[in-house]
Amino acid sequence: MQGKNKFKFNKKILCILILFILVYTTIGFYKKTENKSYGATYTYNKTSNNLPSNFDTLYPGYKVLINTLVNNHPNWTFKLYETGLEWDAVINSEYQGHGSSPKNLAPSEYSSGWFCMLDTCKDKLDYDTSGRWRCASREAIMYTMDPRNTLNESTVFEYLQLSNDRNITKEQVDTMARQISYLNNQALIDAIYEVANDPNYNINPFYIIGKILQEQGSGASALCSGQGYRGQYIGYYNLFNVGASGNGTEAVILNGLAYAQSKGWDTPQKAIIGGIGTIKRYISRGQDTLYFQKFNVVASPYYSNQYAQNVLDAQSIGTILKGYYKNANLLDSSFTFIIPLYYNMPATACSTPTTSSGEVGELAYVNASGGLALRDAPNGNTMTYVNEGTQILILERATSKTGSYYWDKVSTPQGTGYMARESSDGSKTYLVLVNWIDNSTNNNYSSPDSNNIVITEPNTTVDKLKETYINSVIINKDGTEIFGDTLVGTGAKIKINGAEKYTIVKLGDVSGDGKISPSDYVKVKNKIMGVTSMDAITEKAADVNKDGSISPADYVKIKNHIMKTSIISI
Repeated sequence: MQGKNKFKFNKKILCILILFILVYTTIGFYKKTENKSYGATYTYNKTSNNLPSNFDTLYPGYKVLINTLVNNHPNWTFKLYETGLEWDAVINSEYQGHGSSPKNLAPSEYSSGWFCMLDTCKDKLDYDTSGRWRCASREAIMYTMDPRNTLNESTVFEYLQLSNDRNITKEQVDTMARQISYLNNQALIDAIYEVANDPNYNINPFYIIGKILQEQGSGASALCSGQGYRGQYIGYYNLFNVGASGNGTEAVILNGLAYAQSKGWDTPQKAIIGGIGTIKRYISRGQDTLYFQKFNVVASPYYSNQYAQNVLDAQSIGTILKGYYKNANLLDSSFTFIIPLYYNMPATACSTPTTSSGEVGELAYVNASGGLALRDAPNGNTMTYVNEGTQILILERATSKTGSYYWDKVSTPQGTGYMARESSDGSKTYLVLVNWIDNSTNNNYSSPDSNNIVITEPNTTVDKLKETYINSVIINKDGTEIFGDTLVGTGAKIKINGAEKYTIVKLGDVSGDGKISPSDYVKVKNKIMGVTSMDAITEKAADVNKDGSISPADYVKIKNHIMKTSIISI
């Protein structure tokens, strides 16, 4: 009897041990495929960072992009959130459900590389009988989820922490809201400002405005007009499209209005307060950025509770937010951005979706103070204005001018139409490609010449120079020392043993700020026209084709570099 009991006891222990091993093995297997609550693992700002020495190996390409942003905006802080997730597992999870119930959709006017071409998705318009949306391809999801494609001046605001920014005044909210016809109402503006500053909500008011604009566009939808739909739900509003889903336009609208009725949203003010209450639930779960609301990689269950299906939702609203801050002269405020990190990402940023024939849609942003007109035809009638900083997609790039401009066909958050690409005298580029600062590895530089001048290519950094000048100190043209991934500019000095030994000339960087921008080719044009003069160092930077003179050919080379038609090299 004792032997039998002992056997049963040992059998129980054995079962417990086996169960323990299975659980431990399972946890170990999922270690890098499930999110762990790491929080903001690292912090990076103008004066300091706590990145480990192997950061670039773990997360290639992040550091140089963030460093560029903090150099341009000293008050910005970046919190890097180590998700603990494997990149491929994240993409596969976001791609699940394609065809029948996709997590991500792309606008139907985009190029075919943006669309899933599996048999369950091919030629299928999902959820919208008007044909506005199609199931997004795996490549489209990779491109939009890769932070290295959006850590730039245009789209970085998709990572802005959305908890309320106390720098925003009532007057600034009033100015921003009145630019949208259906928000040009004092009661609505008061509601936006009050809910933003209510301790129970505490949400950025510019985000509220941008989200409404993203959801409602021109304001023609029955969800924001109060007119009801086909005689039903008259007098109800749903400005954030909460619960507005289904197969086809009619189902989407009716479900959205039914939700509004169930919540008693019989005024726009109630719809704003109620809708923000829904969004607040995202923020309270840790989805405190546009990116995290679109792609849930922070709160279990992951890849669910995602605000929108539009794969570009976060980027679109982010560019709108950036435009609001710029118009309010707040871009140099103390912002915090939260950036996700993934294990085993590709060595370089995921490219724009393209087809085998090379078809591609180019992402750009509006670079016109006060906004840029969206027209119904090349040089046609103005339909609306799109704010500066807004991201758009160039559907068809014009090859010749109509009047004084190239008119590109574009897709914007306010609709599809035509936009002017540049001014008649070439001094202003109105549409700039999102990745307008070349991120290739052209870090070459020459040996010093007889005048101790070192010629560099556009992306040369301090770290790259120090591969040759190991114990040197690099001094910017304003006399301050620069470090790390900082771009060196024309006029910078290489000091060795305390003495200024060499002078830097960066081809195309006529202004000496380390970047190649429209201001550089304007300076070249003014030199050619005799409006301004240049010193010897600046002339060397302007002579990008290195033929010994400043000519229209140099102007064109700088402009083509900015437009990514060709790259300046030595």
